[in-house]
Amino acid sequence: METSASIDKISDLPDEVLCHILSFLPIKQAFSTSFLSKRWAPLFKLLTSLHFDDESVGDEENFLRFRQLVDTVTLSTQIIKTFHLKCRSKHWRDDRYNVDRWIETAKQHPVENFQLISRFNCISLPPNIFRFSTLVVLKLMSVKVVGDISADLPSLQTLQLNDVCFENKECFNKLLFGCPILRTLRTSIYYIKKEEDEGVRLSTEWFQSLSNLNTADIDIDAFDVPFRVISNVKILMLTVKNRLPEINSYYGGFPVFQNLTDLNLCFYKFNHWNDVIEVLQYCPKLQILSIFKLAVKKHLSINWKYPSSVPECIASHLISCTINYEGWKGELEFSKYILQNAQLLEMMKVNIGHSSYSRLNRDPSEELTSCPIISPKCILVVD
Repeated sequence: METSASIDKISDLPDEVLCHILSFLPIKQAFSTSFLSKRWAPLFKLLTSLHFDDESVGDEENFLRFRQLVDTVTLSTQIIKTFHLKCRSKHWRDDRYNVDRWIETAKQHPVENFQLISRFNCISLPPNIFRFSTLVVLKLMSVKVVGDISADLPSLQTLQLNDVCFENKECFNKLLFGCPILRTLRTSIYYIKKEEDEGVRLSTEWFQSLSNLNTADIDIDAFDVPFRVISNVKILMLTVKNRLPEINSYYGGFPVFQNLTDLNLCFYKFNHWNDVIEVLQYCPKLQILSIFKLAVKKHLSINWKYPSSVPECIASHLISCTINYEGWKGELEFSKYILQNAQLLEMMKVNIGHSSYSRLNRDPSEELTSCPIISPKCILVVD
């Protein structure tokens, strides 16, 4: 009969193959293989991607063990290229000791992908979190960055900040200034100090346009946007909870988005179609427009006024327009305005909400199909 040693062929595989196998295991299980034999003992140290998740941690004792695991693995790993940490346990406190230490350890490695996700917004990060020379992807969720930051992210291409708190607006501006080759930006952030509380005028030193920016997804209600910094963007998603003209403008005016071809607008307190027309005036090359809105009822009877001019993008570039329809007259008027003026339009799509028919006297497709359509290629879809 063959002994277990004679049939343990997996241990004879090269280190790189065994490490590849370990990479599919949860980090705790991968670490436990180091106790199998001398052959396996050093292998977990060769892992380059570390993924830690405390979701299954129950009591304080297991939470302490989790933190010890992170300590042991991060200090033992030879090269870290990916570091993901999910802090979802209820036992987290506003105690930066471990997290700061893990960040400093990660900085000693050529980390390219760093993600830290919190659940209760109780984790505070040091202001030097934004100094990683090799970082390509940075994602933070539900954390606070305490203090005046300094940013040096020369390799960063993707920045995602979801429910992240900064000291003030200048900190966010410094961060963007420190990402010279950024390609993708997704933000929903807020500030500890309001502009009126700071008592000083924000410096324009940090308002340098991100020349490589391709995609931006911005929650405007959460913070003021330095639009000049993102004016080179090609794909833009804006979530708006106030009228655009009412937003406090520390960015020095709405710039012209010369490269923007795809715009997605999401209004949660929609007041007036003039907001949309105003934005389109600054997007001369726009080709794709999508609009989702929740209307403010008291303004609905006066929410459409035929514009005195047609924005360049509608007349010369727009090929696709999608809006959601809630049964209000202004929505039909805007749709007809697009159909009558978009010479290159290929698709006009009107999505009807479930509650719309209670406000309708007739199917909107009847009024839209009877409207003159200037583009011979246009397909009208109402569903």
